[in-house]
Amino acid sequence: MNNEYSRIVRSAMRKRLTAKESEAIARLEQKEAEYDSKICELEAVKAALNEKAAELAKTQALLEAERIETEKKIAVFREQYEYYCELEEKLNALNKKITTSYSTQDIATYLNQIIKDFNQNTESDSEIASYVINNMDVDLKVRIYGDEENSLRFTAPNITETSEDSLSSIKITVQAVPK
Repeated sequence: MNNEYSRIVRSAMRKRLTAKESEAIARLEQKEAEYDSKICELEAVKAALNEKAAELAKTQALLEAERIETEKKIAVFREQYEYYCELEEKLNALNKKITTSYSTQDIATYLNQIIKDFNQNTESDSEIASYVINNMDVDLKVRIYGDEENSLRFTAPNITETSEDSLSSIKITVQAVPK
């Protein structure tokens, strides 16, 4: 409305102006038109920038939500990794225990070998007597557990459980047997 009023006023003034003044007013009107055109361009750019700012804000909100979700996943993965490390440590301890465990057959074979070796190594040239293991008491302090084949396994106690009372002892009685 202001532009319409300005145009009417200028039109009335032109009727009374000289050619030089008319020319100056024409130049002013041309500059005003250019100014109005630039204002329209700036408003269009401003609208485009506002639209881009809204898109940017939306993208930032999405990125922030994804960052939070990623941090949660990392925390879960960290917990799972720690749990995995804990399980791996327990598995290694069990594997170590299994490799240091013996079956009843292993112990029986070992004790029979001890008796056999002793009896063979103590044979004397004496014709009066020879020495053999007559009685053998074995007092084993071990952990006992069942394995996959439902047989008993023995393992030494942990170092934290080792005391004078929990140590294994073997008692052997040697007796002379006349020939």
